[in-house]
Amino acid sequence: MKSWKKIFIGISIVLVSVLIVGSIISYYMLKKSLPNYNDELKVSFIKNKIEIYRDENAIPLIEAANDEDVAFAIGYLHAQERLFQMDIARRAGEGRLSEIFGSKLIPIDKMFRTMEIYKIAKASFLKLNPLSQKVLIAYSKGVNEFIKNSKGKYQVEFDILGYDPELWKPEHSLIIAKLMGWELNISWWTDIVFSQFVQKFGEEKAKELIPHFPENAPTITPQQLKQVSSISSELVDVDRQYRKFVGFVGTHIGSNNWVVNSQKSVSGKPIIANDPHLAFSQPGKWYFVMIRSNNWNAEGFSLPGLPSIVIGKNQNIAWAMTNVMADDADFYIEKLDSSKTKYFLDGNWKELKIYKDTIKVKDSSNVVFEIKKTHRGPIVTDIHPYQKLFPKSEVEFPTMSMRWTGFEFSDEVYSSILLNKAKNWNDFNEALKYFTIPGQNFVYADKQNNIGYICAVRLPIRKNNSPTLIYDGTTSNSDWIGFVPFEQLPKLFNPSQNFIASANNKTIKDYPIHISNLWEPSSRIDRITELLLSKQKHSVEDFMKYQMDFVSPYAKEITKHILTAFQDVKIKDKNLQTAIELLNNWNFELNEFSQTPAIYSFFLKNFIQNVWGDELSNHLLREYIFVANVPYRKIIEILNDDSSFFDNVKTQVVETQNDIIRKSMADALSELEKKYGSNVENWQWGKIHKVEFKHMFSGQSSIIDKLVNVGPYSIGGDGTTIFNTEYSFSDLFDKETETQDLTKRKKFENYLGPSMRYIFDFAQPDYLYFILPTGQAGHFLSNNYKDMTNKWLKGSYIKLKLNENEFIKSSEYKLTLIPN
Repeated sequence: MKSWKKIFIGISIVLVSVLIVGSIISYYMLKKSLPNYNDELKVSFIKNKIEIYRDENAIPLIEAANDEDVAFAIGYLHAQERLFQMDIARRAGEGRLSEIFGSKLIPIDKMFRTMEIYKIAKASFLKLNPLSQKVLIAYSKGVNEFIKNSKGKYQVEFDILGYDPELWKPEHSLIIAKLMGWELNISWWTDIVFSQFVQKFGEEKAKELIPHFPENAPTITPQQLKQVSSISSELVDVDRQYRKFVGFVGTHIGSNNWVVNSQKSVSGKPIIANDPHLAFSQPGKWYFVMIRSNNWNAEGFSLPGLPSIVIGKNQNIAWAMTNVMADDADFYIEKLDSSKTKYFLDGNWKELKIYKDTIKVKDSSNVVFEIKKTHRGPIVTDIHPYQKLFPKSEVEFPTMSMRWTGFEFSDEVYSSILLNKAKNWNDFNEALKYFTIPGQNFVYADKQNNIGYICAVRLPIRKNNSPTLIYDGTTSNSDWIGFVPFEQLPKLFNPSQNFIASANNKTIKDYPIHISNLWEPSSRIDRITELLLSKQKHSVEDFMKYQMDFVSPYAKEITKHILTAFQDVKIKDKNLQTAIELLNNWNFELNEFSQTPAIYSFFLKNFIQNVWGDELSNHLLREYIFVANVPYRKIIEILNDDSSFFDNVKTQVVETQNDIIRKSMADALSELEKKYGSNVENWQWGKIHKVEFKHMFSGQSSIIDKLVNVGPYSIGGDGTTIFNTEYSFSDLFDKETETQDLTKRKKFENYLGPSMRYIFDFAQPDYLYFILPTGQAGHFLSNNYKDMTNKWLKGSYIKLKLNENEFIKSSEYKLTLIPN
């Protein structure tokens, strides 16, 4: 053998050996950071022994003596499994992401510092109910016990980013709660975009773009908008950057919940169900926990960072939640003096509150900036640093302030603790008095066969009952004049129809105070109602099927108009003929193995383009359709009525509704043929529509993605089905989507949906049915990182034992915390 070959083989063997040894060392270093479920530890703060049992799915049962020990245990468990997830969230709220990730995240830090999320949290803690303070302190002690005892063994994400977590403070939990309210607050996006429409198209034309409800249709009074030439999108742009960074994508941020009483239940007892629709991430949003103590006994879904069960049950009641979709924020065009230190209000100049803040930036100099506030809230049009590079005059770029209910004091922690311990409807009501943000539709059931509903939200009272556009800030007539008292919020108890359901829809007619113009299209609530009325009595198994339902009443309505448009048309194209036949025979189920949903979905995409694309720039079109329920609702409105937007202004002829429908179908088929071939058999929806649960580090390399991401998987449905599998409308028109960049989302990719599923039948008090999209664990080497995914995809559930003795008997792990 030639010497160079020997040298090459020798080097190769050495390199392979090094790689193998390095991989083994790395593997064991990573394994070292896995949480220990079997242990006996001496810890500070607690006064009594705490025992934590886990089953094969890493579901913990906490045995503790009192409230503080329970909160300590929850904090310790959250830190064990989700410390990095918690740390990123609190850093975001504090405006301290740039310390870790560098200058690219300065805009996000500046946004949350301008919103004063952390400052509000610190001030709020001092005003909380003493029980809330006690529980938050105990929770932070539990988190910190894990942090102190785990130095050198933190999750691998900390090592990769090169920092150690700081100790947890009680106010950090309040940040988590505020950020949840921020994530679910989407009403202000449309305030800005719709105001831009008024500026671009004028009052009458803009009305054709804005969905409405008869009793609070937008009253457009654009005088103040005519005085300025452009409304800034900076806040929207920075917020979108934040949501993309943390994975909070998707705008069908809602849920399904429903409950039947004993009259409509096979078991003769109430059955309740919930599946909150939130952005998919890995690890996921929820951490399931069971609590057993002297006076705190409950089980359900907790949010890492918060010391209680958010959705779940106890021995007496069960509750479920959906987003109210409340319009809880407004913007105001402010007039500043030449010194930019005063603002004009009711004929007088008022002093702005101004103070400096500093953002520390990794490997760069600090950023010092000013925060300015009016009596309503912060000035939000100077957030993005690029504004400093390209300044505009106030006439071109108006100064805007923001008011949001999240700036107000609230005590959701107290509300949640009371809810966890509630024994009946009266206790339930008392608990929800303190729940204000994010506004939620609470559905209720109890062991006495009662069912109920409460809209728990801080609802602003305005002089103008249709606050769709940006207000004139120079007059206090635009100010909020209070909040709706809890006693006057919508409620329902034991209705005659024997069931209650909500799906981010309009829940009450002719309510005197404006709640929202951002209701979801009625498709999901229509289908839920249809199923609940389809038979006299329902079972747990029925509810499981309903939560997996892919039938879309919305698609039924759209298909009716497509078929009408082709009714008297002689069709020569083979694939067009096939498409019309498929639509004509469709049961409106968006099944992953069917081609018809793909044809329908590509039609919808091209319909949006052909209706609005000729008059809206690509940027403005993407802004318009970003909040998906806006185009969904507007499409139905114009199909059932008419719109000047049907005419393509770039052609000589005047197009009609049917012209645009036929063109959109032809364009859809051409696009499908180009991408997936001319054989219709290859157009299954699941080949196009996929779901992947992505880690924050996703997109750095394909190797890392395989380690930290879960999926992708084919999936059915869309944003109008009970099993919500939303894809982004705006991404469909993003020319950069589907490039080789791993951080880009694919067109029709599902990135929001059921963040958990939960069903409880009061006739089976010792069992609860639930599933998570991936698993309990936050460490990618854990057996419980993705052990629930196949069940979630197939509609299977974990039947959890709630009887303490039975759970302990079948548990696989025991962690004991002993007072030091």
